[in-house]
Amino acid sequence: VNNWQAFLEAYSRYTTEWSKLYFLCWWLTSSVMWVNLFVALILENFIYKWDRSHSCSVTDVEKIRYETSVQFMFKEQIQEPTEEELLCQLHQHPHLHLQ
Repeated sequence: VNNWQAFLEAYSRYTTEWSKLYFLCWWLTSSVMWVNLFVALILENFIYKWDRSHSCSVTDVEKIRYETSVQFMFKEQIQEPTEEELLCQLHQHPHLHLQ
């Protein structure tokens, strides 16, 4: 792999020009393709583990579905508070001091 061009020159001097094609294909197969496959395997494993550690579990997904369906059930009765009501509640909060 490291000195393939030296072997290419030596073999092409004593054989036909097809040896150049053979060594070029050998280099592409042994170096480029296998290194790319190895890097792709490492990246795929990393992405798989990253997705597993940062994704929602099945129970989380079911909980989200349930909460959104309950919100849709009572959507007509829910009223958003006005800005004055929000500010009044914020000023009354014991741990929040607004100026």
